[in-house]
Amino acid sequence: MRIAIAQMATRAGDFEETARRMVDYSRRAADAGVELLVFPAAALCGVAPVQRADREGFLLDLMECLLTLVDELACPCLLPMLVDTDEAPLPEALLIDAGEIRPVRLTARMEAMAAHMGDGPVDQALPEVPFHGARLGVAFTYDDLDVYDDYDYDVDVIVFLSGYGFAVDDPSSALGTSLTEGRFPADAEATGAWIVGVGSLGCYDAQVFCGSSFVLAPWGELAAQAPSFEEDLLVCDIDPSAEGPLPDPVTPEVYDAPLMTWGALSTGLASLVEATGGSGACVAVTGTLASALLAVLAVDALGPTNVSAVIVAGDAGADASSLVRALRLGEKDVEVVDVGDADTAAARDLLEARLAALARRTGRVALGERDKTGRALEAGVARVSAARIEPFADVYRSDLIALVRTRNAISPVIPQGSLARYDVPELGSDVPDLASPEALIDFVDLVLSSYLEWELPVSDIVSERGHAEAVAAIVGRLRDLETARPPRPLAPIVSSRTLEEARSPLGLAWRDRPRDERERLGARLEELMGQGAQGEAGSDPGEAESDPARRHGEPGEGEIRDLMGYLRDFSLGGAFSAMGGSQQRGESGGRHDGEVPPASGLWNGPFSEN
Repeated sequence: MRIAIAQMATRAGDFEETARRMVDYSRRAADAGVELLVFPAAALCGVAPVQRADREGFLLDLMECLLTLVDELACPCLLPMLVDTDEAPLPEALLIDAGEIRPVRLTARMEAMAAHMGDGPVDQALPEVPFHGARLGVAFTYDDLDVYDDYDYDVDVIVFLSGYGFAVDDPSSALGTSLTEGRFPADAEATGAWIVGVGSLGCYDAQVFCGSSFVLAPWGELAAQAPSFEEDLLVCDIDPSAEGPLPDPVTPEVYDAPLMTWGALSTGLASLVEATGGSGACVAVTGTLASALLAVLAVDALGPTNVSAVIVAGDAGADASSLVRALRLGEKDVEVVDVGDADTAAARDLLEARLAALARRTGRVALGERDKTGRALEAGVARVSAARIEPFADVYRSDLIALVRTRNAISPVIPQGSLARYDVPELGSDVPDLASPEALIDFVDLVLSSYLEWELPVSDIVSERGHAEAVAAIVGRLRDLETARPPRPLAPIVSSRTLEEARSPLGLAWRDRPRDERERLGARLEELMGQGAQGEAGSDPGEAESDPARRHGEPGEGEIRDLMGYLRDFSLGGAFSAMGGSQQRGESGGRHDGEVPPASGLWNGPFSEN
């Protein structure tokens, strides 16, 4: 079977233009002899539902678009869409062939209900679609892939319609680019099926999708791969009866997380600037690492003719002046500000005021340099800010340092003096004794990512990383500053969980603390079970009749023991599990399910030392 992937960038809900381009792709695919053309998950409806008041109108226009596609598509197509239900948006895929539409997910569940499928719950029933001599499976999430792995589905090809935006903490979200570090080779081996990974492209609801679609053979060879951050029509022949090896396999890339993150930030920034209606961007370059990196990102994303800058006059702005010259910003696009004898905070406020004036005058969007570490731990003191977009708001400071090195390896535009100009979060006397400020930032960011993205309890973090007082101080400060933290900025989302998604209820007084093994839930349940067993062994058979609790239907010690056993099992592998339990496949925090937390060591992610 010849299959193709239309890796295309669209605007969610732009039905007329998207349908026109889909028809064009289908004609190109038909000319290439393609038997099934697959579109990305976000191409038609995006990744987020419309509000309730807009549902009816959105659905009516979507139906009209689908009717047009049924009439005009030139080859069989698999078209994903987002079904907006009362509970939660549900991804679906429509198989359009010879004028007929088949919703594959709904059909699978209806068939499972009719057949009383015994291998898994009905709500986990996934498609097994006979098509052109092969049996197709369709997965929308990592959990769906796990179901195909764990249950005996008779499929030759699994089409994975990824709805996950790129996340630094989830290598699999980069699809084909990260095959060497992602989950998909294991999925191919477990299912014995071809894996067709279909990546969306562009920025949808601030999530960035990198493309990089791929076709992976059951024995692990890469049959085809589309480029990252580019449109492409990827065509590949799939033989369900083949056992390998491929005659001409593609060599998988070595995953470069900083480079991929840079591409995601560039794509996200360009999309957000366009969405705001700006003609470009303007930045305040102060000579710090973050401001220098921000200026370089703006130029890479928008081009030097679409970027303006304000810099400090005199020796204080020497590195900033050097940077704007290296970036080839025009003289008319650089404004020099004399801050006189103002202290650091006042000088920064003056620059921000001039940045706001520059943005108004040029019609360009002002950018800010705050990162995820600073937003999490640094107090929101009164300050002037002109920023409409904060490109680094979802990027940890340690990752900014890695990004600077990666970008300077491409072309050394950032001055050496800026590389060491970054702040270290103040943790009081609880700062661990680490070798350097950078090592301390690495530790702080590891604690934050373990707590935020991976949702690990404080005790688990301490058991793996040590420094109990420092860990408690970091998490405590994160929670203490929630009410003082500025509102969610407009920013590309490049993690599986933002600070806003991890927010605790406002006013919550309780704070977690590190606990030793004797205080953990598993140990407490073991203790309660032991007490229940001792009590039951020493009880009188006639005691139940004389016990008022038993006579009034309250649970006895045996029932309590059963309940404790259930809770113990739940704690070892479920929501109450310690780090060992949470490393099981399919359990993770954040928006991306099915990945595993970072391993032991001082700093194991998001970026590798490669």
